Amino acid sequence: MTAPASSLGAARERFAHWLFGQALPVWASVGCDGDKTAPALLGAQECLTLAGEPAFPGFKRVRVQARQLFVFSWAALRGWPEGAARAEGIFRFLLHARQADGGWARRLSRTGAVLDPTADLYDLAFVVFALAWYGRLEGSSGQAVQSARATLGWIVQAMSLPDGGFLNCLPDAGEDRQQNPHMHLFEAVLALYQTTGDEKDLALAHAIYALFSTRFQDAETGTLGEYFGPDWQPAAGAAGQWVEPGHHFEWVWLLHAYRGLTGVDTTRQAHALYSFARQHGVAAATGLVHDALDRHGTVIKDGFRLWVQGEALRGLLSHAPEQDAALAVTVATNLLDRYFINCPPGTWIDQLDGQGRGVADRIPTSSLYHIVTAYESLDQAVGHGATGGG
Repeated sequence: MTAPASSLGAARERFAHWLFGQALPVWASVGCDGDKTAPALLGAQECLTLAGEPAFPGFKRVRVQARQLFVFSWAALRGWPEGAARAEGIFRFLLHARQADGGWARRLSRTGAVLDPTADLYDLAFVVFALAWYGRLEGSSGQAVQSARATLGWIVQAMSLPDGGFLNCLPDAGEDRQQNPHMHLFEAVLALYQTTGDEKDLALAHAIYALFSTRFQDAETGTLGEYFGPDWQPAAGAAGQWVEPGHHFEWVWLLHAYRGLTGVDTTRQAHALYSFARQHGVAAATGLVHDALDRHGTVIKDGFRLWVQGEALRGLLSHAPEQDAALAVTVATNLLDRYFINCPPGTWIDQLDGQGRGVADRIPTSSLYHIVTAYESLDQAVGHGATGGG
């Protein structure tokens, strides 16, 4: 079944109207933390209450600040008027997390004091990703790109493991190794290369792709593992069987992006991920994408996070834009009609339960990264390059 291009285009128009007309204005005002003269002086809010007001939980995660730096850098590059100023404010606030040894703290106070100096690979990946995007505003010879390169160098020097990959955190807490922060580091390195065009900035992507090929993706089932032991074998027990359709779709998009930048043929690997997630991860009745399965495709977490739907849209449009256009329209429409309603305008419901009912207790700022990247894929698929008036 193929949806007409007009259906995808209509979804894109509705999405653009909501994103540029409602969401970005909300998150540039109440979603930032500052005063009238400098609305992002204290960066971005960690989350909002269900009433759409700042929740002030007493901390700000660095990953959230980095994601919002990406969002407003992207918006500025799309011509959205307030994007550049918000990006600059968040960038200045984010610098409070930079440590003297070259790492970055994991958690700050509302005003920027370090609450948790742990170097977390997940947060570091988003720092590099955000700096790469802000570098497109600042220029590739500016502070942001220099800091992104220095951070990658620090990760390699301080967090590398002898058999490939990196520690989850430093100090090391001895937890299972995880693919997820490596995936986002892969994404960050690709973004940095797209900013600079310098082949040296792509080097780490090749190493992470090798780890994906030999460790993360199971050769027999084609599934993507989440948790691993110290030898990069699947973790013992249920953790080693846990797989997430959202990450399958996210890697599909990333593998196609990597192929486009390097010429490395990732088609077979992307297809295996896509086929599993498409067959087992999508609820037939609604088109909603499940949070978690086991390696046999059995649902083991009965719910539907917002971010999973966004990554599914990216995967669908990058891998099977014609074959699965109808499903892509359904996924985009689900976002608009299930997640972006029954909440304050410009915000979202972050979690639906197995019956499709909202169960979130807050509005997390972090979801906007997934929303923007999903919209970007939809916009590119339709063939537009609309700016802030879209």
